[in-house]
Amino acid sequence: MALKPLRKYDEGTDIAHVMNEVAEAGIVVRHHYPTSSGTGKPGDSANEIEVPTNASGAPLGVLVTDVVSIDLSRYNHVARFHRDEVNVCSPVTVVTHGFIYTDMVSGTPKAGDSAYWTVGGLLTPTNTGSTVVGKFRGKKDADGYAGVDVNIRV
Repeated sequence: MALKPLRKYDEGTDIAHVMNEVAEAGIVVRHHYPTSSGTGKPGDSANEIEVPTNASGAPLGVLVTDVVSIDLSRYNHVARFHRDEVNVCSPVTVVTHGFIYTDMVSGTPKAGDSAYWTVGGLLTPTNTGSTVVGKFRGKKDADGYAGVDVNIRV
C-alpha cells in the first residue's frame, strides 16, 4: 500500500494519461515522450507517463492508481476497480493539487519542508535540484507515511 485513504484531490486530478509500466501509487510521474506522434486525445500514446529514472524534467503529478500487469483472459477487466488498480496501458489518475499520505518518501521530512522528487518518483525533503511538488504536512508516522500538500503547476 502506498497511499492512505486520508486524501483530497477532487479538483486537482487528471485522467487523460496512460501508464505503460507497472507502478505503485504515491510516486511522482512525468511525461514520457514517445518517438511516434499521437493525436493528443486522452489515452493516446502522446499522453504516456513514466516513473522518472532521473530527477530532470518537469513532474506531471502524483500517481494515485496502482498499475499492475495481469492476464486479462483470466480476469474481468472491471473486476479490480475496487482495489484502485488498473492494468498496464490503461488510463490512470494523477494528482496535481490536493493532499495525500504516502509511504513513497525518502529522508526525514518535517512539517513545512518542501517536497522535492527524486529518482523512482520518491518524495524527499532534500533539495535534489528538481522541481518542488508541494510541502510536507509533518514527519512520517509509525507506518512510514507522510502527508504531502501537492501543488504542481502544470
